[in-house]
Amino acid sequence: MGFVDSVKDLAGKFGESVERGAKTVSNSSKKFAEKTKMKREIARVQSDINTDYIELGKVMFEKICDDPESDYASIVADIKDKSENLEELKRLLMTLEDKITCVNCGAHIRKDQIYCDKCGTKVERPESESAAEVVEAEVVSEEAVFSSDEAE
Repeated sequence: MGFVDSVKDLAGKFGESVERGAKTVSNSSKKFAEKTKMKREIARVQSDINTDYIELGKVMFEKICDDPESDYASIVADIKDKSENLEELKRLLMTLEDKITCVNCGAHIRKDQIYCDKCGTKVERPESESAAEVVEAEVVSEEAVFSSDEAE
């Protein structure tokens, strides 16, 4: 066997080795992609199940919430108390953010908006709110007058 034949044999073995490596990498990549896809599907199905559990819990809550003799009366009362607390906290946050709730769609919008961003409903201002703003403006202007008098 000559030198050229040795080189051809070595190149052939090297080529086969590279081909096996490429197939292994290709198979590993396909396997990785399939595993990732399967994990994503498992997470989606688990999320759907959790959503169904929540919906079932809400339905059961509605069925037993007015039954003081229920085995779950204390849990129901606790949920009602926490829900009231949550609504109060949301109202306080909206006040701090200078927001109101759209009467049509329930979206949270800035107090100074004329129309709701979400549904386009015109924001109606109660008369008492407009009067309160006028009184507040008058108080602020009076304070400014007194403070400028004191400076002189």
